[in-house]
Amino acid sequence: MDFVLQETGYTYIMPKNILKKFICIADLRTQISGYMYGISPPDNPQVKEIRCIVMPPQWGTHQQVHLPSALPEHDFLNDLEPLGWMHTQPNELPQLLPQVLLSSILQFVCLYSITRQ
Repeated sequence: MDFVLQETGYTYIMPKNILKKFICIADLRTQISGYMYGISPPDNPQVKEIRCIVMPPQWGTHQQVHLPSALPEHDFLNDLEPLGWMHTQPNELPQLLPQVLLSSILQFVCLYSITRQ
């Protein structure tokens, strides 16, 4: 497979301390998830700087994680845009599981509808 560099799409920048904290609090046997929030620099709207990961109340198993249907609300998030969500899983798989794909679609619809308002 050839790698093709595309000039379209977004570039996401995640600080190491945020990623490290997310990994440190993760459970090896239970999936956890968080919503990523960030900003775009004024001079480059194609770059998204992740500023925080919000972890709402959730419950998970080794196969999936359940999140509330509404995005979190807090004064700290007012100047940030929702960028997506991330989750852990107990092992690396060659493809997405059906329940992960469905969760991703539902989270995308939720984030998309919020940002379009």
